[in-house]
Amino acid sequence: MSEELRQHIRTKLTSSVKLIHPEMGTIEVKTLDISDGGIYLLSGNSELPPIGSQVKVQLIDTPFEAPVLDMLIVRFGQKGIGLKFIDVE
Repeated sequence: MSEELRQHIRTKLTSSVKLIHPEMGTIEVKTLDISDGGIYLLSGNSELPPIGSQVKVQLIDTPFEAPVLDMLIVRFGQKGIGLKFIDVE
């Protein structure tokens, strides 16, 4: 059995989000899960920015206007991409 290396507990979350990249524009994708450290997005057939890219992410199917968050693409998986929350001051 492999050792669990995750720092944060994942919570299943299914929501539509806008992924915004300065050169690639806006892509609409779905979430798989979220944690205190980041979020996993299902990529489908979407062309996505490379690892290390800074993007903005916003939930779009909420009853209120969700904040736009700065995130960093940290990994590609079988179903999508892992993003890490970053602080921009």
